[in-house]
Amino acid sequence: MLQPVAHPTCDADRLAALARYAILGTAPEAAYDRTARLAARLFRVPVAAVTFLDETQQWFKASVGMHLTVMPRATSFCQRVVQRQEVLVVPDTLADARFQDLPVVANAPFVRFYAGAPLVTPDGFTLGTLCLYDTQPRADLTPDERATLQDLAESVMTDLELRRTLAEQARERHIHAAVLEAAHDAMLLLDAAGRVMAWNPAAEAMLGYTRAEALGQELVELMMPPASRMEFRDAVAGGTMTERRREVPAQRRTGEGFPCEFTLSPTEVDGSVVHTVTLRDLTDIVAAREALGASHTLLRTVLDSVPESIYVKDLERRYLMINAAGAAQIGLPIDAILGHTDEEVFPPQTAAASAVRDRAVLEGQALSYEVTDHLPGGAGRTFWSTKVPTRDAAGQISGLVGVAVDITERQAAEAVIRAHNAHLTERIEGAQLEILQRLARAAEYRDDDTGEHMSRVAVTAAGVARELGVPEATVRLIEQTAPLHDVGKIGLSDGILLKPGRLTPEEFEVVKSHVIIGANILAGGDNALVRMAEEIALTHHERWDGSGYPHGLRGEAIPLPGRIVAVADVLDALTSERPYKRAWTLEAALEEIRAQAGRHFDPQVVEALSRIVARNRTS
Repeated sequence: MLQPVAHPTCDADRLAALARYAILGTAPEAAYDRTARLAARLFRVPVAAVTFLDETQQWFKASVGMHLTVMPRATSFCQRVVQRQEVLVVPDTLADARFQDLPVVANAPFVRFYAGAPLVTPDGFTLGTLCLYDTQPRADLTPDERATLQDLAESVMTDLELRRTLAEQARERHIHAAVLEAAHDAMLLLDAAGRVMAWNPAAEAMLGYTRAEALGQELVELMMPPASRMEFRDAVAGGTMTERRREVPAQRRTGEGFPCEFTLSPTEVDGSVVHTVTLRDLTDIVAAREALGASHTLLRTVLDSVPESIYVKDLERRYLMINAAGAAQIGLPIDAILGHTDEEVFPPQTAAASAVRDRAVLEGQALSYEVTDHLPGGAGRTFWSTKVPTRDAAGQISGLVGVAVDITERQAAEAVIRAHNAHLTERIEGAQLEILQRLARAAEYRDDDTGEHMSRVAVTAAGVARELGVPEATVRLIEQTAPLHDVGKIGLSDGILLKPGRLTPEEFEVVKSHVIIGANILAGGDNALVRMAEEIALTHHERWDGSGYPHGLRGEAIPLPGRIVAVADVLDALTSERPYKRAWTLEAALEEIRAQAGRHFDPQVVEALSRIVARNRTS
């Protein structure tokens, strides 16, 4: 009986190599048919074939003298060739115990002679065979005949390599064409003279010329304003535009000008220089950049209008920002402070004490304290100072923000201050609240609100709290602290906060961190005002059904001020006009809020709001 031949241990690698050629089950091809015919003629056999072996079957890519397509690998001669990687000749199959029981020997077509040469890849894997069959026994092949058969097998392998290379090139061309067609940026090719050789759909959309119109035209004539063309040609010729991203003035077919990012990359193809050009319309980016600059200017104006010292330091305690009041208190120009530490600005004793407190804040503490500092000019001033850590989008401490209120005059009139201590404490807290509110408004100015959002939310929240029977002192706290609900937005990057389109899930997770940032800014307060502000900042995005953030609180586990501000915030957001949406009517907004009662919102808070709106309609 025929004993089964074990597959070689490297067969998995061989099968992977076979798969690279994508040859199994494909239609007949002239190159392989021609080689099979040539082999049959040279060796005067009735049947010749080109075969490939996968894990279980022998595939006939070409056959002469017999129509063969596929047979089980276990009953094939060729698997022996795959293992040996050398020419195998069986002069008489009935006289060879290895093959005498094969179905093709014992039954039709009654094969009596076999010779096969391996098809070996350049990296040494045998994919199949070029084989000869006869129904009569034959003499063994001579060494020259074996070499001839192997040469024919190698020609098959050469054809196979060429076929694979051409297929890969076609695939690469298809991919390159697909990338060119799908690119959002204009992508084109220029010859050495700057004439268009390729022009994708994005270029058509950007500049207004069809591909047929652009081909053969000089790119400078198609996209540059007339006044800039000569300068642009000189820059390209001088090599200053090569391999660099440059912002250039561009012009559409309509004559409309627009800012454009231009990238030129030369390469040599068949001895000629070809330029790859990428164009990106910067209209939206420039507009956003200008808006960001205006926002920064506004933020600077707000900070400089505050009479108290406000500053930001990095992890190395270097000043990143200080307002005009802070620089005036220190007695140095702003430029002489930025980038420096307290050791470089203040006398040693003052700098050392400040360093101890800064390190505590950079470890996560929030500090409020009274301190007398000696300034660079030698004068001593007393401040009420607050320092809190700042955090990045990942929640890691990135520095600190500090507020210092000069209370030197209070110290000079200490006797009077002691008599009015409670009043002054209230004023200091008010100053802290004002500063934090200004910071909150600065954060809001970085968003696209109108600037009145905070005050409207405060009024609505106070009204709802009063309607629910909350004590008047607590109502007042809610009204004072509700504007700080989004103070954490000051810690978000402009790229996310000012993004005009839909946020990605990852970006939305960063936005959600503003509640933690806001709570951290306000954390550690020792009075009811700051604690209430922290509570609202942390919980105004929690939901009644537990699906909110950051902690997924449910029902009455959410503090009442947070539940109230959640409703007031959404009401104002819905009824306010924004650049990206129209304002809802009060009726539509109230209907939406009622629909979310019991899911998003506390039903009692929603009902209280409804009663207020109903009374206002009848009054």
